[in-house]
Amino acid sequence: MRRAVGSYEIDDDPARVDAGAAVAFLTTQAYWGRWRGEPDIRRQIAQAWRVTGAYDRDGAMVGFARAFGDGGSAYLADVYVLPEHRGAGLGQAIVAMIVEGGPGAGLRWMLHTADAHGLYRRFGFASPSARYLERPGRDGAPGLPAASGYRDLVGGIGPLSGDHVRLEPLGLHHVPGLLKAAGQDPSLYQWVLVPQDEPGMRRHVEAALTARDLGLAVPFTVVRRTDETVIGATRFHQLDYWVRPEPSGLPDTCEIGYTWLAREALRTGANTEMKRLMLTHAFEAWEVRSVCLHTDVRNQRSRDAIERIGGVFEGVLRSHRITVDQSPRDSARFSITAAEWPQVRRHLAELTARRQAAGQQAR
Repeated sequence: MRRAVGSYEIDDDPARVDAGAAVAFLTTQAYWGRWRGEPDIRRQIAQAWRVTGAYDRDGAMVGFARAFGDGGSAYLADVYVLPEHRGAGLGQAIVAMIVEGGPGAGLRWMLHTADAHGLYRRFGFASPSARYLERPGRDGAPGLPAASGYRDLVGGIGPLSGDHVRLEPLGLHHVPGLLKAAGQDPSLYQWVLVPQDEPGMRRHVEAALTARDLGLAVPFTVVRRTDETVIGATRFHQLDYWVRPEPSGLPDTCEIGYTWLAREALRTGANTEMKRLMLTHAFEAWEVRSVCLHTDVRNQRSRDAIERIGGVFEGVLRSHRITVDQSPRDSARFSITAAEWPQVRRHLAELTARRQAAGQQAR
């Protein structure tokens, strides 16, 4: 079965699948199943019940999915589209063909995924009922820390405290404070999702906690220490674990994002201290090799703030993430490497000292 999607073609012919292309993506860019090597992936593709690929006009495979099952139920796995080809509807077309096309229609389908939940909901996927039971797979697969190691990593970080702010592990009990902080000036959040109603904020926090439980993020609430007032939120996310013969159980790279502050917290030094606390933890506790930060390319205030703390501009990622209005956005990418961290640490200390001196003179 073949279907055209713009200049691409979606095809479920197993003979057309480029196993080498799938191996290249799944062993270097996918966050799931990273314990697998090339022989494992090639065997899984060869033994799959169904496969579907997306191909560009030159015939190169730029997206893929496989499924295995027994004719009564099926499991969807390894769904991906190469980053440079996203935004063309290929993910939706791949899932549609493999799940709803041919023998897949009418089956009971299952999958595990930490992202793209909106995509799968379109095809009827939902959270399992209380009848669903699962026995986790083996821990300690080559190249990755044990599953319990992920939970210990993200759940074991206590509050990160500075002179002015404290980053507390996010919890549902923070929803009222976050909502009050966000309501001070909703116009600030043109470029970042900051819910303005209780159900929306609760869902937003629950999603962050789900990402935490999956080992994908470490979300924080920002609390002003002088009066214990919630003034914003931030998190570590995109935790990446490099494949190694002896994994450390700690991320090798990460991103700082989902950051927002209340109107009253702007230009108070809160953002500088937040970043200092998080960067110190990332480089000195986790010993990461780099930390990246992204912001909407149009958000000049955020770009200036990142450069002010020492972030190095790397370029623009086109159609990189989704905006508040659900359209694709271009992201300005900044990073700080481990080699640059000592200089950035001194720079942050100088910024803090200057702000403190200015505050004393004002008094």
